[in-house]
Amino acid sequence: MNMYVGVAVGALAVFVAVLGTAAVRTGWLLPAQRKHIVRPRLFGYAQLLVAAGLAMQVIAAVLVAQEQAQGYVRFAGLAVMLVAPGLIFAAQRPARAAAAR
Repeated sequence: MNMYVGVAVGALAVFVAVLGTAAVRTGWLLPAQRKHIVRPRLFGYAQLLVAAGLAMQVIAAVLVAQEQAQGYVRFAGLAVMLVAPGLIFAAQRPARAAAAR
């Protein structure tokens, strides 16, 4: 990975992490996301997972020198990012209603 691409992806990871932290702590979302997301805290956790996965990809490409270890770190980052769409889908669905008594 080129250093410029690594810096850009790293900056994107920081931006997504800031948005995820805001969603978890305060429930704030970007205006374009507000009409689709029902559970902002869960969406914030998904954003934090995406940021962690992006950061792992950058770390693997830029900082890890050994090729085998680089593959493991990239695979772990991919696995983390593959969990996020499930959380995003769940954040768009309303929470289950409590069982009627």
